[in-house]
Amino acid sequence: MTLRYCFRHILTLMIAVLGLFSAPAMADDNSSWMSSVPDNMYVSQLSIPGAHDAGTGHGTSADDFGRTQDLTLTAMWNSGVRVFDLRPSVDGNRLHIYHGILSTELYFDDALSTLCSLLDEHPTEFCIVVMRHEDDSDDGNTSWKGMVTTLLKSEPVSSHAVNFDPWATLGSVRGKLLILSRDAYATRPIGGFITGWGHSSDFGSQKGGTIRGVGTTGTLYVQDFYDVSASGAAATKQQSVQRMLQFSSTENTNPAVWVVNHTSGYTKTFFGIATRDGYRDNAATQNAAVLDYLGSHSGSAGIVIMDYAGVDRSGSYDVRSQALTDALIARNTTEGPLADYFRALAAIETGHKYCIFTEVDGVKYYLTADGYLTADVALGGQFTFARVAGEAYAYGFNLKDAYFTNPPESGNPRLDNGHIDTNTQKRKTWEAQVFFLNADGKYAVRATNAAGGTSGWAVNAQTFWTATPAVAGPKAEYATEAAYVWQLEDAEGLTAISRLHSAGPKAGIVVDLAGRRVVNLASGIYVVDGRKIVKQ
Repeated sequence: MTLRYCFRHILTLMIAVLGLFSAPAMADDNSSWMSSVPDNMYVSQLSIPGAHDAGTGHGTSADDFGRTQDLTLTAMWNSGVRVFDLRPSVDGNRLHIYHGILSTELYFDDALSTLCSLLDEHPTEFCIVVMRHEDDSDDGNTSWKGMVTTLLKSEPVSSHAVNFDPWATLGSVRGKLLILSRDAYATRPIGGFITGWGHSSDFGSQKGGTIRGVGTTGTLYVQDFYDVSASGAAATKQQSVQRMLQFSSTENTNPAVWVVNHTSGYTKTFFGIATRDGYRDNAATQNAAVLDYLGSHSGSAGIVIMDYAGVDRSGSYDVRSQALTDALIARNTTEGPLADYFRALAAIETGHKYCIFTEVDGVKYYLTADGYLTADVALGGQFTFARVAGEAYAYGFNLKDAYFTNPPESGNPRLDNGHIDTNTQKRKTWEAQVFFLNADGKYAVRATNAAGGTSGWAVNAQTFWTATPAVAGPKAEYATEAAYVWQLEDAEGLTAISRLHSAGPKAGIVVDLAGRRVVNLASGIYVVDGRKIVKQ
């Protein structure tokens, strides 16, 4: 700890005691906000507040210029921040956090230890460090790579670090630290390596990023247009931020695509150097615009990285960063337009065998492999689900041993076929079904995963499976709107029932499938996991 650092804090304490110091207003406690978010939410679909050049909140060597934060890492954590931009440079035998050529009062090992301790104190949480070599400050010191590798392989980082997985769910990373580096320090990352990070304001140029873990790779969209000091640049920045929000909230149907969207930037410079008030001025403009956008749009915002995280006022500027943080956190407990799609994608296990059924007047009707409904559980289809890439949505499910397709008419779909159509020829990729799962636990099933259109099979592909009442029992047919009437059931126990059914009723037969009891009684009633299924 430097004498300058000690003197600053002694002076601050003295002024505070005299009542002459006005510290940034502390936020409400958001130290464990992820505790209210379900385990099966994809990390890529969370709305996560982040801090640009997070280390500057500990003070810098020239606070009037490179400082972009008012709070320490711990204070930012308590405000709700979970993504921390940290930029280490070599300083003797330690890695020192810099912003450009300006040093902060924070070292990289201390920063990581602080975050690991916060994770231990709040095990429901998860956080990300986005790092890069701030080589302007050490002239590209070649020892940086080895020092980073040694630090990340040591405790407490090694026991908290998690490998990047584009399909990660929150439940799989609680209590963990994901380190994403924009510069490679080794052949294999401890976390993930980012490539293709850019600073363009053009959406088309913001799609080229990747995140590579060990054995995994995901796509990264980055909006980091930061120099908004030129005339008209602030408006360009606002449009760029909102275009990325539009993508993350309504267009991205792929869990393997991660989004990083910066509101951070500066509007004012002094001899070409960004000033502290320049960052504040930009934050006041951009954060207010994002809050307006979020107020009228739902869906995931992705990772949003801001200046002055955790405070609403910095200096004489209403930066509204805490208000933005609160708004982002709140989005994780509300439903966006793609929520049902992502919920189903996370709930259905690939390679797993399910039965598909609907319930009418208390009776379960199972879908058969040829598209009909039956009340006889033994005749119901048992489908192995495989996730496949699609056109209308990033992924659908191929139901093995069945060849379901959209209605057969070339023009307007024939909805009342009396069954779901099957394709007796080789299945096409777009014939995978897309599943949607609502908050009540019911599925809707889109007929195929073909791209949209206004004529021919493209119209038919946009239909949904439904169940239509009939005298002899409901029929599986099609509807033009989503019909949330379907449920999935593990087929393992039903396989045992099918075997008992084919053997004929024999009193006293009991099948135990790893603790799952299936009983055949003389009355013809089978009991599976405590639920009664009456044989018709």
